[in-house]
Amino acid sequence: MRSLYLLLAGFASSLTLWAQLVTRFIDPVFSQVRIIRGVQYGSNVDFAQTPVNLYMDVYEPLGDTMQKRPVIILIHAGSFLQPSIASSGFGRTPIGTRVDSGIVALCLEFARRGYVAISADHRVGWNPQATTQEARAQGIIQAVWRAVQDGRALVRYLRKDAATTNSFRIDSNRIAMGGSSSGAYVGLHVAYLNRPEELDNPKFKFPDGTLFVDTTAPGMDRGSGPNAFEGGSGNPGYPSTIQAVLNLGGAVGDTSFIQNEGVPVISLHGVQDPTTPYTSGVVVTAVGNYPIIEVFGSYALHENLELKGNLQALKPEYAGDQPFPGLYPWQGAGFEPFGWYANSTDADKARARRYVDTVVWFAAPRLFKVLQLPTVQMPAAPTLTEVIEATTSLQGEDERLAFQVFPSPAWSPQMEIRCGVPFTAVDLLTLQGHVVLRQEMPPTSEYLWHLPATLSAGLYLVRVTTPHITLYQRWSYQP
Repeated sequence: MRSLYLLLAGFASSLTLWAQLVTRFIDPVFSQVRIIRGVQYGSNVDFAQTPVNLYMDVYEPLGDTMQKRPVIILIHAGSFLQPSIASSGFGRTPIGTRVDSGIVALCLEFARRGYVAISADHRVGWNPQATTQEARAQGIIQAVWRAVQDGRALVRYLRKDAATTNSFRIDSNRIAMGGSSSGAYVGLHVAYLNRPEELDNPKFKFPDGTLFVDTTAPGMDRGSGPNAFEGGSGNPGYPSTIQAVLNLGGAVGDTSFIQNEGVPVISLHGVQDPTTPYTSGVVVTAVGNYPIIEVFGSYALHENLELKGNLQALKPEYAGDQPFPGLYPWQGAGFEPFGWYANSTDADKARARRYVDTVVWFAAPRLFKVLQLPTVQMPAAPTLTEVIEATTSLQGEDERLAFQVFPSPAWSPQMEIRCGVPFTAVDLLTLQGHVVLRQEMPPTSEYLWHLPATLSAGLYLVRVTTPHITLYQRWSYQP
């Protein structure tokens, strides 16, 4: 009897251990994540011909010993506009940076599953207030073009790193790219906008035949030589191809871009999204609802991907996805349902996190399939216990990009301040440099500053003091 008891006990113990094993890349297997912030991957000039450095934040599982890990690059929304303009246009703050809430949450979730996850910036800027639809269309197509070139530079940077210093231990044959809304546009066009004749399309021209994209202009091919499609944002000599796209509410400029490239797309899209159509339609400006250009959202995208054979890698396992393999329509949802903002309630945040869970639930097994990831059984780690942040040698430009003050304009006497590095003091100054208020605090990266109700309306400068540099942002108070 005792022998039988020991046998059963040993069997039960083995069964318990077996039950706790899950599949890396699909299930969470790490409880700690390290974030390396402010890694410069390239540089170029923006739409105003101003030099811009390009940065990314790298999320990786702490304690991981795997030597070649798949990469997922996730790019924020923001309509290719500067963060302050995007926040104003969408009525949500903050938006349009690599620390957007939903993107950070997704990077953490993919890192917990064993990916190297990256949240990246790209060049932004165009004129949504141009007086003609053609001018608005030209502006946004050029903005997409610049962002796509930056995306390709980022992929080249990763492959260069893998071939040289190997800092991030990536598998250069398993790179997925995408993101939220306009960020998804970047991944889709890196995958499918790959032939010069694709820009020679009537919808991308002025009535006189002039192309919207002049690939000889500074910032459009800077330093790239004859191959303007690669762009001049850095890291020449390495491939910029990707193996999959994670499209969260994005679109392509035209379905004629889609040939048989063999790059599968996994999409989740709010059917009621007012910014990017689920099927197809003319996108409009966030302010004023002025028409810009026709685009093709996730339904039309997958319809054409299926016709051209680009979804074969999802089959047979996911051939039954409806309406097409790899497509999940969010019924009743709109723009970026997985994001939350400064004015979001606790209920809003909880709902957004459920959408984050849905993204990972749908995307992770399909990425596992299309990237042909190895089956690695590991103990489950259902809880994220620690996030450890590191920084590169900080440059002033990167800190400025990470310094935010919102809302602006503000209608009540308070502001929320976020900075990529801890700060210990904040000052409110007039534009002439006179200090109006000062607040000191223990080192923090976020601070909600309650200001006196007697504060006068007007434009101010907000100054934060960090260990490395003093930073300034304009702030408008209009009670």
